[in-house]
Amino acid sequence: YAKADSADLLPDMGTTAGGTLTIDQELQMGDFYVRQLRGSAPLINDPLLNEYINQLGQRLVAHAYSVRFPFHFFIVNNDELNAFAFFGGNVVLHSAIFRYTDNESQLASVLAHEISHVTQRHLARAMEDQKRKSPLTWVGVLGSILLTMASPQAGMAGLTGTLAGTQQGMISFTRSNEEEADRIGLQVLQRSGFDPEAMPNFLQKLADQSRYSSKPPEMLLTHPLPDSRLSDARNRANQMPRIVLQSSQDFLFAKVRILGM
Repeated sequence: YAKADSADLLPDMGTTAGGTLTIDQELQMGDFYVRQLRGSAPLINDPLLNEYINQLGQRLVAHAYSVRFPFHFFIVNNDELNAFAFFGGNVVLHSAIFRYTDNESQLASVLAHEISHVTQRHLARAMEDQKRKSPLTWVGVLGSILLTMASPQAGMAGLTGTLAGTQQGMISFTRSNEEEADRIGLQVLQRSGFDPEAMPNFLQKLADQSRYSSKPPEMLLTHPLPDSRLSDARNRANQMPRIVLQSSQDFLFAKVRILGM
């Protein structure tokens, strides 16, 4: 594994998530759900777009610590703004991300956040946390999390129904995961040569859209954004050297290609 500094080490939560899922099990589950994704989701199979998003993703992975999996990046043709990571180093972007990001650093910030969910093993840790609190519901929670990836509305409904009385605890755990993914993702973003200000700027766009719209972006259903998360990301980015970076031609070409679909 790459040498880690103290900022990227897994926090001491009494677990490394290994008690619930081993690395091999995560890889096996990841392979299974990639097959499900290929069979049921409208994946974009454009070679140029796939090459671009994987090159960008691998550039970020190269500057991440605690990398235990080979990473793979996918684009789903979906007008709802969202992105998610799942077992085994798999990251999925909805095509709408290209429409909402103003520059390549903002796109990279979304990927860095999702990569950090994977390196910090948040899904496995969420499973273990729920298993410890309520052994009878953790399998249902896993099913609902995975269903959320394919159908956010149905998945969130299933998650709410499964958790019942423990719902608030799961939401709080998720918020801590989001803030940790922001913190680690910011470091990955900056080490990879992108503008760290891009992360809070993109989060601000999400917050603004939610504030002035009757329907919040789907991304906020799966990635809670309380004010504390936005202010924390802004404060951390402000402490990093500002990087003025022009978006690559590959990013601009990919954005035009997506918009033309």
